[in-house]
Amino acid sequence: MAMNEQAKPARQSSTVRNLLMAGLIGGSLLACAPIIDQRGYVFDDRLIERLEIGKTNLDQTIAILGSPSTTSEINGKAFYYIHSRFVRESYRATKEVERKVMAIYFDRQSNIRDMAVYGLDDGIIIEIVQRTTESQGAELSIIGQLFSNAGRFGDGGVDGGL
Repeated sequence: MAMNEQAKPARQSSTVRNLLMAGLIGGSLLACAPIIDQRGYVFDDRLIERLEIGKTNLDQTIAILGSPSTTSEINGKAFYYIHSRFVRESYRATKEVERKVMAIYFDRQSNIRDMAVYGLDDGIIIEIVQRTTESQGAELSIIGQLFSNAGRFGDGGVDGGL
């Protein structure tokens, strides 16, 4: 009987240890799960099928698809509906893995002239150059700005503000 009572706590501690290990392993795996972020317009193929080249006009397009992500006036009116999917995996930077841009081009009568769908491979990477133009004069620190007017009185007129 005494032997049986001692084996019981050993089994319980073994079960608790196994549960803790399973929880630790499961938590580690969840931490590595990618975070998927959907951004922009949500495409609905049923709505897109309602658009007809030469028949659907600009106002009808807005009524069917909603407001575009962006528009263009260059070489005629164009609407762009943009959707992107980003993935972030644990410590890595967020990466865009999918992009879909639906471009709708309108003729002079505001009817759909053409439609095109572009993907991530169709885009051009543009390097952003961050330059600043220095202003004339000295750049003062916050302390310098606070004390720069110390001792100056008056409105700065010819007579010294008297």
